[in-house]
Amino acid sequence: MAIQNESTSQDILNHSDPALIKTMEMYQAIITRMAANSAACKQWCIPLVTAILVFAVKEKSYYLIWLTLIPVLICYCLDAYYLMLENRFREGFNQAAAKVVEQTFTRADLFKLSPAGCKCQLWRKAFTSLATWPVYLGLLALLIVALKLSTSMS
Repeated sequence: MAIQNESTSQDILNHSDPALIKTMEMYQAIITRMAANSAACKQWCIPLVTAILVFAVKEKSYYLIWLTLIPVLICYCLDAYYLMLENRFREGFNQAAAKVVEQTFTRADLFKLSPAGCKCQLWRKAFTSLATWPVYLGLLALLIVALKLSTSMS
């Protein structure tokens, strides 16, 4: 039994272990990528909506203004999805960091980059986050203004 305790204590990684550091860096890279994807949703949505509105006004085809609703909804859902994933991986990172602090992080935990946290709760958090809804609510407000202006021009 003493042999098993020795091997278990040897499996616990020190906070300066290169493999542990690499695992935590991989978590950070995933979190950064999810944040970049979330930002890309906004970066694509705003010009796309603007282009559709400009085309609709230029061609005096005001019914096309309704098309802006499609990219707004798609980008809002994608943005919330990436934010939810970012939060789940952040929770996974926090759990791994807690194991390091508690000195219970073992070799078996290496490179197990799993998201954590309640999906439903994090979905709700993502959809109601100040990082998402103000942008898309603003775009919806723009859509409503454009529709009001188009009916006054007709």
